Amino acid sequence: MLTEPTDAFAACRRAVLAGARYSVTSRPGPASRLAEIYALREEGTHLRGVATIGFIETVNRLRDRDEEPVRVAAVDTDDPPYHFQLFLDEHATAVLACFGVDQSWNPNRHLA
Repeated sequence: MLTEPTDAFAACRRAVLAGARYSVTSRPGPASRLAEIYALREEGTHLRGVATIGFIETVNRLRDRDEEPVRVAAVDTDDPPYHFQLFLDEHATAVLACFGVDQSWNPNRHLA
């Protein structure tokens, strides 16, 4: 499902193929609400100077989907330490957007 040719999709695909941990939420939520939440998170991440991949593009994609139901998924890898947030269609059959956040700054990140 991570076939789109963007840096975030490619990095997340590599992490999954290398055995990264992942999870998917059980309930979808409206894309517009998720766009609001993640726009604030992107701003905070940017202000702290944390490296990200595809964050702004993901927020824009969520905004474009308006009230469409979207599931949230996560992929976490320790080497390099990155957290990927994925947004899936309602049935979890397609990845609609993906971004990654460098976790090397985070002393509380989960280590395998």
